[in-house]
Amino acid sequence: MDIDPEAKTSEEAHTDILEKDIGKAITILRKSYQLSISAFSMSTGYSRVHISEVESGKRKATDELISVIRNVFHLDSNWPFSEERPGDPDGNKLHRKFSEQEELSSIKAVAERLVDLRKELHINQKDFAKLTGISVAIIEDVVYGRRKLTLRMAQRIEDACGIGTEWLLHGDEDAKYLPCGQRMTSFLKKHPEARKLVWEMMEEKGF
Repeated sequence: MDIDPEAKTSEEAHTDILEKDIGKAITILRKSYQLSISAFSMSTGYSRVHISEVESGKRKATDELISVIRNVFHLDSNWPFSEERPGDPDGNKLHRKFSEQEELSSIKAVAERLVDLRKELHINQKDFAKLTGISVAIIEDVVYGRRKLTLRMAQRIEDACGIGTEWLLHGDEDAKYLPCGQRMTSFLKKHPEARKLVWEMMEEKGF
């Protein structure tokens, strides 16, 4: 039996709306606990990209994900199709728990990326410090988790090594090489012909 194309289109549209509604419910829940996507993904065991795509409706929220969220945040079986608020009477406690986990994980991950970068450049800590203008003591503090890598330090590393701050601070692999940072911005400001080429490419690709 042939399927009515219009009925199929209607069903697909309904599915899209449903996924966006579930994504919206997850966003509301996450923000009610003041959790970043990283902290929320850590609490559920799903990646940041996965959670982000579910929230935007680009990816289907599986029954397994919904079940995990219900268990972690103590929600009843009607969520996300109800107006229920988080069941944990101490939401701040849960917020602190996930935020602390996220911070510790972030500090460790940044330290690992810093070590990986130095190995990739085939230089020791002393030469890395000389290259970036950051003291050996500060670099060691970051590597051993005694100090956070600040944005200013990350920008120094970006300028010296051509490695993006978004990768250093957040692990964004797409932003690791050829970063669009201060160095590139300064160059584009002084070279309008380069800006023109970039704009033409952006328009061509629909940006």
